[in-house]
Parts: sequence; structure tokens; C-alpha cells
Amino acid sequence: MKKMKFFSVLMVFALSVFILAGCGGSSSADNSSSADETTVYSQDFTVVNETGIEIYALYVSPTGEASWGDDILTTDTLPTGSSTDIIFDTEVEEQYWDLMIADSAGTTVEWSNIDLFAVSEITLKIENGTPTATFK
Repeated sequence: MKKMKFFSVLMVFALSVFILAGCGGSSSADNSSSADETTVYSQDFTVVNETGIEIYALYVSPTGEASWGDDILTTDTLPTGSSTDIIFDTEVEEQYWDLMIADSAGTTVEWSNIDLFAVSEITLKIENGTPTATFK
């Protein structure tokens, strides 16, 4: 009887050690694999034109840059009520961007410091003469 009791206690102890070791080992492995993985963020977004005017050019620039670069509008123009996708080069790493649009007369409107890691859609509007944007 003593031998059976000793064996039962030994088995419970061994099983407990095995379970605890398995939990610790799994957690440790998860931490090392997540440390080795590189987080990749996308700055790609959809721009929706709800301004009431046709957009003839769209520019983006990392926040703090002095120049805008080339027009990146993926269509000839972007009529009001339309949208288009803006796809970034995979080498681009900046998080915060400024956006500028231009109409047919060259009049421009700018939005600054847009977190493109967190935004997938930008809806541009002009409400009571003031340009606004909503972000998803």
C-alpha cells in the first residue's frame, strides 16, 4: 500500500513538472520567434474624393520633407464620388505623410501628419468651404 501511495505521488509530481516545463518551453519559444520576425507595415491606402471638385493631381511626401515629388494619382483625374488605390513601394518605411491635391486650376489643398501605418482609407471632403478628411 505504501509503495502504491509513493508511486501515485511520484506520478503526480512528474506529471506536474512535465506540464509546467511544457508551458514554460512554449512561452520561451514564442518570445524568441516573435523577436526574430520583422514587422512590416503598409502605407497603401484608398483615397475617396467627396470634395465636390475633380482632382487632377495627388501628391504625398513624408512629413517634414521640403518637396512633394511626382503626381501619384493612378487615374487621369479623380472625379467627385470616385476612389483610387495608392500603392507604395515595399522599400518605403516612413510612417507619417502629408497629402496634397490639386484641381484643374492648380489650386491645392494639403493634409499633414497622416499615420499611414494606421490608415487604409482617406475620404477627402470640403465642408462649408473648409477641406476635411476622415480616416479609416
